[in-house]
Amino acid sequence: MKKENTGESYLITPKHYGGRVPACGVFCGGCPVYVREKKPCPGAEQNIARCENCKTFHLCCQSRGITHCYECLIFPCAKFKGFAKRWLKYGQDFIENQKLLKEKGEECFLTFYNSKVID
Repeated sequence: MKKENTGESYLITPKHYGGRVPACGVFCGGCPVYVREKKPCPGAEQNIARCENCKTFHLCCQSRGITHCYECLIFPCAKFKGFAKRWLKYGQDFIENQKLLKEKGEECFLTFYNSKVID
């Protein structure tokens, strides 16, 4: 994984990802934990400890009977805004990710991000 500190942002070389898009709207293929070489994350659908048990987003959405944060009446909540702001340095805008999920669905979301992957 290439990770360069360029002041406020980090350049991550994304990998292809075709699994479930988690409630928060992260593209796992661009997550620093997914792309790292030592003990990488297997992705949202398989990482039960991290994603499936995420109280901030997954369990919150589950308790409301929704799958993604954009479906919530109070989206974007304060927790989401703080989380999204921290991820801008990795090149993902979670507010925009949620809009894309809402407007186009998971398949288009994954196609969009996977098209940016350089093999």
